[in-house]
Amino acid sequence: MIAAKSSQPMPGEPYRLMSYFVFLTVIGAGILLGLNWKKLGKPEWQARTILLSIFLPITMVALAIGWIVLLLPYPVLPTQFVMSIPMLAFGANVGFVWGLARLQNGAYKKFKKEGYEALQTYEYHVDDALFFGGIVMLVCALFGVFIVPML
Repeated sequence: MIAAKSSQPMPGEPYRLMSYFVFLTVIGAGILLGLNWKKLGKPEWQARTILLSIFLPITMVALAIGWIVLLLPYPVLPTQFVMSIPMLAFGANVGFVWGLARLQNGAYKKFKKEGYEALQTYEYHVDDALFFGGIVMLVCALFGVFIVPML
């Protein structure tokens, strides 16, 4: 059903692109997902996603490092308190990439089922992706703060 058009490149599978964060970091996976917007018929979202994919992880790493450096003079603080911001930063990075992949996945499924024309009318559920990314962020943070110190 999907006739390859010479003018329209085939979109990448979002969860596969997301999985590249293992090798390319969150920045690389986010950039790949950002480049995928053009193939999914949303070229106006491409630049914003790429910029966010670069600045969000850098900001989160800086926040985590700053938090740890700030607390170095206080070695008696509970591990959970010290780990809270770094784990939240980690969760924000993972939640961002996973939420972005989830946002693109619906359009990708529709493309696979109905072809390129379906992408023109596909309605993206940004609120659902943001909620999902937020839940991933909180789960990562809670796991890192309360479970990891017990291991």
